[in-house]
Amino acid sequence: MGKFDGRIALVTNAGGATGQAICAQLEKEGATVLSADFDVTTVEGWESGLAAIGDKQGRLDILVTISEAKYDTPKPITETSLEEFRGVNRDNIEAAFLANRYGVVKMREFGNGGSIINVAPATATVGVSGQAAFCASANGIRMMTRGAALSCCEAKDRIRVNCVQAGRIEGTPDGDVMADAHIPLGRAGTVDDIAEAVAFLASDEAYYITGYVLPVDGGLLAA
Repeated sequence: MGKFDGRIALVTNAGGATGQAICAQLEKEGATVLSADFDVTTVEGWESGLAAIGDKQGRLDILVTISEAKYDTPKPITETSLEEFRGVNRDNIEAAFLANRYGVVKMREFGNGGSIINVAPATATVGVSGQAAFCASANGIRMMTRGAALSCCEAKDRIRVNCVQAGRIEGTPDGDVMADAHIPLGRAGTVDDIAEAVAFLASDEAYYITGYVLPVDGGLLAA
């Protein structure tokens, strides 16, 4: 038997390398995994998307958000337009906020508790030149995770909220941005490293962990 047998998981940005690995890991461990095939940057998208899941599945146990939007071309803050800054934040922290906000509401409606995991880059802690919005949104997601977790604790709703902070990961936007970062373990990570961390935080083995930011970075943030 898998640790997620009978559980329903929803993953945003499931088509990317990180999302595919997370979906595969959760499925391997027994979850029914759904891709967020609606507009995750709008209230309407989340309301209608989660309503459809509720009607069809009757529960939501795991919600994973993946925030990877960045500028296509790195640029200094003085050359960054407000529209560019807002665009990255809309796709990253605003989408993650909507997922957490409406995900908690839907999980409370079902009454089974749940686990929300926000995947964000290590630029939440380590700045990167030319990617101001990427850094800002990542740090916002990190702190939003903690605030949301404490709110759920106060509500005693058995919903845990955690964050996986991804370092230099091969084949991902995070990896591209942090290509020059020094990794104490001597190599970049893989999307499977992220997927296994997400699966752990989603599992009952992590029942006493909430509000935690788990770095999966080969020691980058410790150096």
